[in-house]
Formats: sequence, C-alpha cells, structure tokens
Amino acid sequence: MQIHDLILSSDIEYETGFSPDLLRKWRQRYGFPLQEVLTDGKAAYSRETVKRLLQIKRLLENGLMPAQVVSRSVDELNRLLQAIANDSHNTSANELIKKLIERLMHMDQVGFNALLDSSRNAGTLSEFVTNTVAPLLTSIGVAWAKGEIEVYHEHLCSSLIERYLHTELLLYKPRGGFPIILFATPPEEQHALGLLMAEVILAEQGAKTINLGRSIPLNHMKLAAISCQANIVALSFSFAIAERRIRPILQHLRHILPADIEIWAGGSGAEIIKRPQKGVRILLNFEDTVVAIKEYTKHISVKE
Repeated sequence: MQIHDLILSSDIEYETGFSPDLLRKWRQRYGFPLQEVLTDGKAAYSRETVKRLLQIKRLLENGLMPAQVVSRSVDELNRLLQAIANDSHNTSANELIKKLIERLMHMDQVGFNALLDSSRNAGTLSEFVTNTVAPLLTSIGVAWAKGEIEVYHEHLCSSLIERYLHTELLLYKPRGGFPIILFATPPEEQHALGLLMAEVILAEQGAKTINLGRSIPLNHMKLAAISCQANIVALSFSFAIAERRIRPILQHLRHILPADIEIWAGGSGAEIIKRPQKGVRILLNFEDTVVAIKEYTKHISVKE
C-alpha cells in the first residue's frame, strides 16, 4: 500500500471527527479500526478504513449506538445507511434544503448565504435554527450516504453555517433579568456546531452568552465561570464521546462548580443521562432549550 493511501493517526480526528483515544478503545472492544505501522514507526489508517469510519459517523449521528455499528461490515453499514436515506423523505423533500445542497455541490457560497438569508428573514432565529439549519445538517448526512456529495461539501456547509450564526450572534444584546451562560465542550469533544446553535437560540431569548470553544478542561470551565459570574455552564456531548465518560464529566464539573451555578447539557451523547443529579439539567432538543431559559428567568423573577 502506498503512503498516499494512508491517513496518519495524528490526522484521523480531522478526517473523521473521532479522536485517536476513542478509536483505540473501539479497537480493543470491537476489533476495529485496525492500523498500519509505517517504517518510521508512525501509525496510520487506510482510506478504506477512513471511509468506513465516516459511514459509522453517519449512523451514530442518526441515533445508533457504537455497539450496533462499529463491528459491522461495509455491506452491512451500507444497508443501514440506505435504510436511513429511504426513511428521510420528510427532510429531503424540503425544497429549500434541496436548493441549499445544490448550492454546496456547486461551491456557490454567495447563493448558499442568500438562501439562508431568505429563510432567516421569514421568522425568528430559533425557528431558523430548528426548521432550516438542523434539517439541513441531517440532510447533508443523508446525501453523503446516497453518494450525492463528498465529505468536503459537508466541511463547507459546517464552515458557512458557523460563520452565519456567529454573525447573527453579534446582533443580540443581553436583556436585564436574563442569565449569563458560559458555553464549552468538554475535553476530547471537538463537535461544537450543536452548541453554537443552542447559543444563538439562548442569545435571542435574552441571555448573555460566552463561548469558550472546543475541548476545554473542566477546571478551566470552573475558573472562567467564576470569572465572568456565569449563572449557567452549558455543555454539549456528541456521539464521539464514550458513553461511560459522560456522567463522570458532569459529576466532576458539578463537584467543582459553585452550587449556585447550574449545568445544562445537550447533544446526542447527553441523552443517556436519564436521572441527572441536582444542579444538572439535560436538554434533549432546541425546544427544551427555550423552555429551560423561560423557566430559569421566571424562577429568578419570583425570587426577586
């Protein structure tokens, strides 16, 4: 096998979104993904393995668990992906989503942003995130599963959406009586777009938002929360975080944070927490996010 057919272990997270540590745990538990050892001692993955990891990523994004997919063959993964594609008629039928994907396929950033503008101007920012951005990201995965787009189209989509939402954030100023919310993803969590989507929804509601970014050590979150006098620390857990690590992360952060700072956790990974401890709130979707901020502000106003 030629060197250009391999992806170095140090680059695998950028290529797939899966950290080397997570892949090592999968290799120990499921026997996949296997590595090649180069003559200089460095570890690498074949492009066939990377493609299979991307298939697994799509399935995890659609709610399947690692134990259900990691050890499956390429043919089995393809059948599962096709089943998801066939079951996604409700999102893929949306004309706006189709047009957005067409713009991505033609690398038409101006046209893509123009379509986002038309959707954004038709309603609230919360409606835009819920009804356009979230279905678009799902449909991008489905389009990849069907072989209609390449991975670089997804990278472009994520980049353009992030820029668009960051621009929207600048338009909102915090309102009196609303909390200060510190946003971050925990160590090893590189997926931050969902957290950004929640941030813009809460900013529109009136919260002051401060986003530390990806893969922040918990002690740094604590120091930042105290420094900015945050009322809430909001975290996002994706499919890429090992399930057994999620509860300990929340427990440790709850232990080191002052008791009056709440923890809100969302993302597909957070769904495994059925009984959160006191001071931790699990948000399963963006509607939960709006309900949470309204309940929080109502509770504060009653206390005052």
